[in-house]
Amino acid sequence: MRRLGLGLLYAALAAGVAALGAYLAVSLIVEKAPEVEVPPVAGMTLSGALDALAAAGLDLQVRGFVYSDEVPENQIVRQRPEPGRVVKAGRGVGVVLSRGPERHPVPDLRGLPLEDARILLDEAGLKPEVALRLARGPLGQVAAQGAAPGRPLPREASVPLILSSGPRPTLWRMPRLEGSALEDALAVLDQLGLRLERLREVPLDDPARQGRVAAQEPLAGFPVQRGAPVVLSVAGTAPAGLPSQAVWVSRALPPGFSRHRVEVLVERAGRTWVAADEWLGGGETFQRWVALRPGEHLRLRINGEEVEGSR
Repeated sequence: MRRLGLGLLYAALAAGVAALGAYLAVSLIVEKAPEVEVPPVAGMTLSGALDALAAAGLDLQVRGFVYSDEVPENQIVRQRPEPGRVVKAGRGVGVVLSRGPERHPVPDLRGLPLEDARILLDEAGLKPEVALRLARGPLGQVAAQGAAPGRPLPREASVPLILSSGPRPTLWRMPRLEGSALEDALAVLDQLGLRLERLREVPLDDPARQGRVAAQEPLAGFPVQRGAPVVLSVAGTAPAGLPSQAVWVSRALPPGFSRHRVEVLVERAGRTWVAADEWLGGGETFQRWVALRPGEHLRLRINGEEVEGSR
């Protein structure tokens, strides 16, 4: 047993001596290796760099790959050690090769909602750009794209999209309502899906025209679509003598550069008329006498908001 232990010890010592000898031999060889200057190989092809380094007594080692818009594919982007550095012959020079410009294929986005198209483009490293909207197809759907599916584009490139703004609206010709009874005119508006935005009463001396439409906006023949606003002026009887009540309306508007819309509305039996509708500058004062007949009430609105206590 003792002899076996001594044998193992001698074997280990012999291996150590051999390793030390090899190390010293290599060190001696390296120490005796000539010094050479590292040549520049950036921008070269792989074969050209191999020839240049071999001529200098150096080895080439590929350390990685990167995308580059400046360096063509399979050419060297950078090296280490740097050009001009003096090293021992036989040393390796690490290089990074170019994959060429980074490109991403454009996904097929046609028929997708805009949000889904955004997600696909983001996953592809691209960005959406809404270039146009057309009345075609469901609202918000991609009707067409400016880059064909599969086309390679640089990272963060924009892909023009044409979106649908919904089906093309159905248009009608505005009917002639002038001369019609108010009830008949309202029935026509309901049939066409038009919206009565405002009703004005204009005094006329002709009793035969009372309660009939005296004017309309839009005018007859104009193209209109469902939901469009309509303003009607209805003839009323001109008041004889003085009104039963006259109200003085005075309101100072906030100072500033903004313009303000002032509306004076008259209500009676569920119907509303516009007695005044004016735009005034900031700091001005709206003043007007408003004639009211029995059963009428006055309302004041500024910039579309009801003035408290005006009813």
